Amino acid sequence: MTDWLNEIDVELRRAEQSRHPGRIRTVARRIAGTAIRQLPDTRHNLLAGEDTMTALRGFIRSPELPEEIRAAASRLEARLSPDFTSPSIDPIADAMIIVGFVKEMLRADGRVPRGENPGE
Repeated sequence: MTDWLNEIDVELRRAEQSRHPGRIRTVARRIAGTAIRQLPDTRHNLLAGEDTMTALRGFIRSPELPEEIRAAASRLEARLSPDFTSPSIDPIADAMIIVGFVKEMLRADGRVPRGENPGE
């Protein structure tokens, strides 16, 4: 398994151990950021070395994203409401939507072997 997929597995275990919604949301953002940073920079408005939130915002601006992927990324990127509720009902599921998309993009480029499925 590649290093970034191992990182995602570690983050998924962290999420499973936490009951705190804020921590789970942070883990989900890290998972999404880890995946997004695997994409070729020129395809998704990214710059190498960006932090997770900057990478997520750049990813959302990518013109070629399917709406489902953009929506998941937008929910993760969005701030909490004044009453501290998140637009993402299930941040880990939103992050895994992004991971799946990234894996498909990398597979199309021949960069990720089939059968490497973090969280599955």
